[in-house]
This record gives sequence, C-alpha cells and structure tokens, in this order.
Amino acid sequence: MDRNSSMKSMDSEREKFRTYVEKSGVISALTDVLVHLYEEPQRPSDALQYIKNSLAAHHESVVRCSIYEEKVKELDGTVESLRARVKELEAEVPCYIDLLNHSTIPDSPLGMFICSDFQLIL
Repeated sequence: MDRNSSMKSMDSEREKFRTYVEKSGVISALTDVLVHLYEEPQRPSDALQYIKNSLAAHHESVVRCSIYEEKVKELDGTVESLRARVKELEAEVPCYIDLLNHSTIPDSPLGMFICSDFQLIL
C-alpha cells in the first residue's frame, strides 16, 4: 500500500513538472532547437554547443520581445494622451476663429476675450 501511495505521489510530481515545462515554453524551445539541428545541412561538430548557442539566441529574442512589448504599452499610453490633447485643442479652434473674425474687441485695448476656460488678454 505504501508503495502505491509513493508511486502516485511521484506520478503527480512528474505531471506537475511536465505541466510547468510546457507552460514555461521549455518544451517548445527545445523542440525548435532540435528541429533546427536536424535540418542543418552540415551537422555541427559540437551538437551540445550548437544547442546552447541556439537556446541563448532564443532567450535573447524572448527578452527583446518583452522589452518591445513594454515599450509598445508605454507608447500606446502616450498616443492616447496625445489624442485626448488633440481633441482639447480642436475644441478650442472655433474660439480662435471667432476671435479672428471680430474686427474690434470690446472697448478697451486691454479687453478680454474669453473662450471656455481659456482666457486671452489683448
């Protein structure tokens, strides 16, 4: 009975490990490297070094992709804030057009023209 329990525990640990290496991309990366090694027209003299170099290159590209993804998120935020600012400025344009169309400004040379929250002192 103790042996069956021990075997089930070991099987459970193996299954957890298998799930871990699959989800973390290890199986996929190893498979890709081995496929590339298989497809090499001339087999490298040091297959292990070839695998190490390929995995290092794969890791670098994954890291680079992560950095680029973060930069894209950051730039998306910048684009959104710039779009909002453009809308604000577009909303102010009619006020400036009205200002330009008025040939005289009220009584004083230091009169105020008020456009929504923006004030222009002349």
